[in-house]
Amino acid sequence: MVRRATRNSDASRTEVVTVRLTKAERTRIEQRAAAAGLTVSAWAAQALAVGRITVETKPAALVLPVELVAEFKRIGNNLNQIAHALNARKAVAEGAVATEFRGFITALLRHEALRARGTPLAAQLLKSREGSRRGPPHP
Repeated sequence: MVRRATRNSDASRTEVVTVRLTKAERTRIEQRAAAAGLTVSAWAAQALAVGRITVETKPAALVLPVELVAEFKRIGNNLNQIAHALNARKAVAEGAVATEFRGFITALLRHEALRARGTPLAAQLLKSREGSRRGPPHP
């Protein structure tokens, strides 16, 4: 059974309603209550009293694969080194920044959840050959 901390509105509830459920129905209700961030009691009370459940959702945290995070770190490190070189007025290979950004976008597109969020812009940037032909501006 899923148990969560009771909310303030649960404290004043003194009446009990007994309902018979199948094991599958109980499991489904427990899952729905957990998804809503409510106790089974609070979820059921809201469903019975109001006739519908209001769920306040937070944006789901995006969990990235370890390999993708490592690749982002590598790309970020390369961009940081390029920025330090440019700030020190050192020579940087032509197209270095564009190459790193292209790698970043390619990595984004390989991950399904990120691809869904950024496909239009990323695809446009990948198709653009302009970025790869131009190097970073030299001071």
